[in-house]
Amino acid sequence: MAILDDSLEPPKASFRIKLFYGLGSAAPGAFNALGALAMFFYNQVIGVPAAVVALALSATLFSDAIMDVVIGNASDQTRTRWGRRHPFLIAGLLLIPIALYFRWSPPRDWAADSMFWYVLATGLFVNVSFSIFEIASNALGPELAKAYHDRTVLIGYRWMIGAGTSALATVLIYGVFLRATPEHPVGQLNVDGYGPLSLTISVIIVASILAMAWGTRHAIPHLFQPVAFAERASLKVQIQRMGKALGNRNFLVAVGAGVFLGVALGMEGGLRLYFYTFLWGLKASDIMVLSLLAIPTPILAAIIAPRLAQRFGKKPACLSLFTASILITHLPMLLKLTGVLTWAASPQLLMLLGGFAFLAGVCIIGGYIIVSSMVADIVEDVQAQTGDRAEGLLMTADSLPSRIVNSISVAFPGLLLAWAGFPEKAKPGPDTLAMMVQVGWVYIPLMILVSGLSVATWTLYRIDKATHDANLRAAARTD
Repeated sequence: MAILDDSLEPPKASFRIKLFYGLGSAAPGAFNALGALAMFFYNQVIGVPAAVVALALSATLFSDAIMDVVIGNASDQTRTRWGRRHPFLIAGLLLIPIALYFRWSPPRDWAADSMFWYVLATGLFVNVSFSIFEIASNALGPELAKAYHDRTVLIGYRWMIGAGTSALATVLIYGVFLRATPEHPVGQLNVDGYGPLSLTISVIIVASILAMAWGTRHAIPHLFQPVAFAERASLKVQIQRMGKALGNRNFLVAVGAGVFLGVALGMEGGLRLYFYTFLWGLKASDIMVLSLLAIPTPILAAIIAPRLAQRFGKKPACLSLFTASILITHLPMLLKLTGVLTWAASPQLLMLLGGFAFLAGVCIIGGYIIVSSMVADIVEDVQAQTGDRAEGLLMTADSLPSRIVNSISVAFPGLLLAWAGFPEKAKPGPDTLAMMVQVGWVYIPLMILVSGLSVATWTLYRIDKATHDANLRAAARTD
C-alpha cells in the first residue's frame, strides 16, 4: 500500500493473519526445546566426552551461521507465483522430520572421534533444514504488519505461541517421554525416551508449518515481489546495495547487541539441564512442574509488551524489561552459591524457582517481543535508503556475528565441565553438587556481564515512531 498522506498509516493486520503467523512459531518453540537437550543427551546419555560434543556443536553453529545468510538472501531474491517466502516454508517442512530422525537416533557404540563427525553432520543437516523454514518465516513478518505499533502486536502473537509451545514441549519432554521410572529414576538419563520424543516434536513442527503456510497464503498477492531476474541490476550494483544496507546504523546496533546475546545464549543453553539436575537436584517431574508454571508467561508478556511500548516507546520499554530480567534470573542461583538458599529439592524450592522463573520469563519474552519489532523496523529504514526490501538478508546478517560468537561460546559449557572434572553418565550427589558450584561461580559473573552489555548496546538505537512513519513514506515511493 502506498502512503499518500502524512496522516495515513498502513492498515492493521487481521486477526486471522496474526493467529496463523503466530502458529508458525510453534515450530521453533518445539524445535528449540528439543535442541536444548543435545549437549546433555550426547554427553550424559550416549556417553560422548563433553569436550567432543561441545566442539562438534560449536562447529555446527559456526557453519550454520554462514549458510543462514545465503538462505536469507536467496529468499529475498526468489520470485514465484507463491511469493518469496512460501516455497521455503514447504521445503523446510519436508526436510526437518528426516533430519530430526538421524539427530536423535545415533549409534551407541562408536568411538569418540567418530561421534564427533556424527554430531557435526547431523547438526548441520538439522540446522540448515530448519533455517530454510525459519528464515523465510521471520522475514514474512515485517510485510504482514507495517504499522509501527501493530507490528509489535503481531510479533507478540508469535512470541506468545512460540514460547507457550516451548513450555508445553518441555512438559512433554519431562512429564511423558523422560519421566522417572523404576528403571530410570532420573528420567532425563533414559536413552529410550529420546526417539519417540523427537518423532512427536517432528509432528508438532510439521503441523505448525502447514498452519502458517495455509493461513497466510491469501496475503501472497499483496506481498513485495522482486524484479524479474533479467531486469535486475548488475552484480556490482547489488553488492553495493547490500553493503549500504548492512552499514545502516541501527542495523549495526542490532548486530552488536546480538553478539553479546549470542555469548549468553551459548553458555546458558548448554548448562541449564546440568544446573537443574546436579545443582538443584531436580527430577524430570520437577522440571515439568517448572515448565507448567512458565506456560502463562508468554501470554502475559504478549499483553504487557505492546502496551509498554506504546506508553513509553519501544526502546525504553525493552531496556527496562531486559534489565529487570537479568536481576531476577540470576538471583536464586546466586543465593544458592553463597549458601543463603539451602533448600534441597522440595515443593518450597519448586515454588521459589517457579516464581522467579515466571517473573523473569515475562520480562525476557516481553523484551524480545519489543526488540524483535525494533529489528523489523530496520527493514523500512534500509528500504528508504536503498529502495530494496531485504528482510531475509537483514535478519540473517543481523544474527551472523551473534551466531558465530554463539558457535564459539556453545563450546564453553563443555570445556567448563571438563575443567571442573565433571564425568560422563554422572549421578546426582555431593561430588557432582560441589563441581556444579565450582562451575556456577564462573558462570554467574560472565552471564551478568555479557547480558548487561547486550542491553546497554540497545541505547544506541535511533528509530522511533516518527522516524518509522517517515521511512514508510519514503519506502512507499520505491514500491
